[in-house]
Amino acid sequence: MKEAIGEIICMRRQDKKMTQEEFASRLGVTSQAVSKWERGNGLPDITLVEGICRILDLSANTLLGIDNNKVV
Repeated sequence: MKEAIGEIICMRRQDKKMTQEEFASRLGVTSQAVSKWERGNGLPDITLVEGICRILDLSANTLLGIDNNKVV
């Protein structure tokens, strides 16, 4: 799960032509934190999910790898 979220953050950030430093600054975290997430060595705090989604223009479901079509 950590790797998947990090990969999504990395791909979307790069699609938006943002550096880790720019993304971190907009989110209010360090670039080291962003690097850690993208490498799969940690997860962003739940309080950051809304900001991540807003900055990267994606849904929380997409960020968290939730498939809306899957019936549980």
